[in-house]
Order: sequence, then C-alpha cells, then structure tokens
Amino acid sequence: MSIDLTDHQRELLARVLQHGGVLAAPFGHPGDDSLEEALREDIDALEAEGLITVERHRGNEAPDRLSLTEAGYDALDMA
Repeated sequence: MSIDLTDHQRELLARVLQHGGVLAAPFGHPGDDSLEEALREDIDALEAEGLITVERHRGNEAPDRLSLTEAGYDALDMA
C-alpha cells in the first residue's frame, strides 16, 4: 500500500489495532493541552483514505467509534 501516513496517523491506526480493530471514544485526553483538533484531523484523513470507518452519534460531529478497514490492516502490514 502506498499511502503516506504521518507518525500520528500510523500511531492512531496502531491504537485501533491494539483494541481488536475497534476503538471507542474517548480517543485522547481532552483539555487545554489536548491535541484533540489534530486527532480529529487525523481521523478525518484516515477515513477519507478508507483506512478506518467512523461511527458518530446522530447530530454530533465527534467520532464515537473507529474501526479498521481491510485497507487499514494493509497499511499496518497486517494483511
């Protein structure tokens, strides 16, 4: 697979993998020193590449659950 992932995106995929391929919210540590905005950007980018699927509650933009797709496993060389 030839998708260029940042270290943070690869780390996020690995965290989902560590949780059996499905990771439920919260995904980080919200607060003043949080990287929550960057985390959401990574989630959006990974979803756009088809590496994860994202479940959201109705009417809420915040992701609730992340699941690795087959392409996500491939990106981690887990095919």
